[in-house]
Amino acid sequence: MAQAKSVWITYAWDDNKDGDVDFVAQELIGQGLDVKLDHWNLTAGKRLWEQIEYYIQDPSKSDGWLIYATQKSLSREACKEEYAYALERALHTRGGDFPVIALFPAPVDRELIPAGIKARLYLDLTDPDWKERVVAAVERREPAIKKLNLEPYALTIHKLGVPSGEKRYAIEVRPRVGTWTPFIAGIPLNEKERVSPQIFHGPARRVPNGGILINCGETVSDDKKLWLLFAANEATQTQSYYIMCRELPSFLVFGVNGGQPQYQVSVQA
Repeated sequence: MAQAKSVWITYAWDDNKDGDVDFVAQELIGQGLDVKLDHWNLTAGKRLWEQIEYYIQDPSKSDGWLIYATQKSLSREACKEEYAYALERALHTRGGDFPVIALFPAPVDRELIPAGIKARLYLDLTDPDWKERVVAAVERREPAIKKLNLEPYALTIHKLGVPSGEKRYAIEVRPRVGTWTPFIAGIPLNEKERVSPQIFHGPARRVPNGGILINCGETVSDDKKLWLLFAANEATQTQSYYIMCRELPSFLVFGVNGGQPQYQVSVQA
């Protein structure tokens, strides 16, 4: 059986007061890595960075180096200097292809990220695939990330948190590429009274309180099955339509009025 690859984790002790770094180590161990932390592996009474260098520079001690970095630690000049110093020594000894990974528990100001780290792999814990990316880097292989099969549209249901008699939901739709103009949205005609739909137009990911629609209106489809709402404002990657609803419809039709593309999507909260 092949020996597990090992990774050394460097961090500021203040960032592990609640065991956050220990949790990261636990998760990576669960992925098959041999993880080394200072309070597991270092000897008391000896200089800290000399021991860290020992683990980072010796190929038999580590196969990669993970830096757990936060806004707080990167704001400290001493920490930044230590990162830069250790990075230089590690790359000098192990070569430019030595895996150095910066892991951020949350997004940080890019200006705080040391130049040597910016040029290498860095990611944050909001990435659902962070563990696989770290393991792949240490094992020096491509990450096995499942690729999403994305639709050509974006659809988001916003819950507005207002009384039941008012519009409680906003269904946001927009194209990922291209434009929809003029726009049309439709729901089952027999759900019109329950859903009470109304369309707004505005910036993506920001539910508007109102706005102006051009050449807008409402009508019944020719086959008498849909209640349709339409407008001439352009839907783009940055400008969405919002179908405001008292209750969610069973499905929604949306896209280009009288043309293509048009989509029909089941709606669930």
